[in-house]
Amino acid sequence: MVCHIDCKNLHDLEKCAEIIDNGGVVVYPTDTVFGIGCDPTIDESVLRLYAIKERPLEKSLPVLTNDWKIVSRISHITPQANLLQNLFWPGKLTLVLKLKANHGLSRYAFNNDKNTIGLRIPSSPCILNLIGMTRSKLLVGTSANLSKKVPSTRLEDIDETILNKCDAIVVNEILSGNNSGSTIVDASGSGFPNIIREGAIPKEKILAALSNA
Repeated sequence: MVCHIDCKNLHDLEKCAEIIDNGGVVVYPTDTVFGIGCDPTIDESVLRLYAIKERPLEKSLPVLTNDWKIVSRISHITPQANLLQNLFWPGKLTLVLKLKANHGLSRYAFNNDKNTIGLRIPSSPCILNLIGMTRSKLLVGTSANLSKKVPSTRLEDIDETILNKCDAIVVNEILSGNNSGSTIVDASGSGFPNIIREGAIPKEKILAALSNA
């Protein structure tokens, strides 16, 4: 049975964090679109999430956290990445960064060929609270839609097959009304960062920030 979690109820969020710590998969609102996530350090949970989304295993998963210290603990932050995170975090920017050794993530969560991961600190108080209550302080942050389908900003628009296969659904958070995901920037190398996907933050803002550095 799927558990419904009230975003504004701390006791409910603690229950949701326990579900995540125990390997569960949850659907939740972010500051962009509805996401589906699990603890990215647990292989079985990550593989189950891939199956629910019908997502190819070769496509790595973005990860959310609530703490800049965790980002620096598990990844190498280039000067360009540091600039962008100072400007746009918490917010709608995902930074692709090189992982450090002993990062602790499931081998299915990150890009094994490049040893990179997409990381983001969202601005949603609900999800920041939820992440802070989890054991790993990390949460997979992929959109709650079947692979190649459009992300949703309304719970009622999410495919029932996803909702019925997860363990919990976080509700009572109002989203912006458009289905733009986060903007994704690869800042893992020493060269000029590459905008992989233009999302909620226009590419002009990213380029202006980098050119003014």
